[in-house]
Amino acid sequence: MGSSNPFEKYIARSKLPEDKSITSKKDFSLTKPQFTSYEQKFLINFFKNYVEKISIKLSDVIQKKIIVELSSLDVLQFSDFIDFLPNPSIIVRIDIEGTIISAPKALIVIDPYIAFILLNLLLGSKGEAPTYIRELTKLENKLLQQFIIEEFINEFNNILGALNDSDKKTYLKLEKISSEPASALAIPYTSYIAKINTIIRIESLESMKTIVFPFNYLREIIPEQKATITTTVNPDILNKILKDKEKILSEKNLSLSKVDVIAILGKTEVLFQDLLTIEPGDIITLDNKLTDPVMIKIEGKTKFLGTLGMVGNKIGVKITKVLTDQEAEEYQ
Repeated sequence: MGSSNPFEKYIARSKLPEDKSITSKKDFSLTKPQFTSYEQKFLINFFKNYVEKISIKLSDVIQKKIIVELSSLDVLQFSDFIDFLPNPSIIVRIDIEGTIISAPKALIVIDPYIAFILLNLLLGSKGEAPTYIRELTKLENKLLQQFIIEEFINEFNNILGALNDSDKKTYLKLEKISSEPASALAIPYTSYIAKINTIIRIESLESMKTIVFPFNYLREIIPEQKATITTTVNPDILNKILKDKEKILSEKNLSLSKVDVIAILGKTEVLFQDLLTIEPGDIITLDNKLTDPVMIKIEGKTKFLGTLGMVGNKIGVKITKVLTDQEAEEYQ
């Protein structure tokens, strides 16, 4: 007796290899750009909201329960994405209108098996897919565009419209749908991208859909952090950090106060006679190695150790250790 589940024979074929980046820790690099904590939280909430709305839209269009979930959001070079692009894939090239970035393109990459199943369901069948991958017919391409791809784009534009300033409108516009791997070469090879991995579930079938945006474009659409964040700080904790009871601030003025934080990159000794002959272009080599911890001082006292890296286009220090008073003496 045949199986009553029409998707069963496609499950093994449609599942993609496990994406190691989903569970890997975010790396900290001297050159790789990173979203700030605020930007990361905003984008995760943005795309969670987006895929939830897509789930509702597709379920309504297909007349079957379809779940789309956010899996991960990664930052990487476009070369690391394009060199490992699954083949075959359905590649959707998208123009980004109204942006100031140099390469205004985005991509959606869809597993062709899930696309054929969606098309089959859209035509009123049970969700059957071909036993081999073939080119989409003109009718299938038009249906995929009108009822699925344009829903992806329109829903993104609807959410984006609520964020855009009145004098700065940006939106997505479909360029083309293709199964040719070369059509994915829409973004400069060495530029950085944000790769949004989503999972599409139809009954027991699970497949991956990937959305790719230029890193700088997503940073561009994030609203400025205008809200004032307030918090309550225990004066004892503040006193322990500053080591000066006279500098404990009242709760009223605490949100306006600032403390100088200095990161010590390293030190060395130079002969005085060499200092007299230093010219632009000369290099002073520090005793410290790149792998050595960076000392972070507050009020002249070393309080933290960290590693050097980049946050966006700024230098950042990732805290690796909070020093006790006794440990701090070793780093003075």
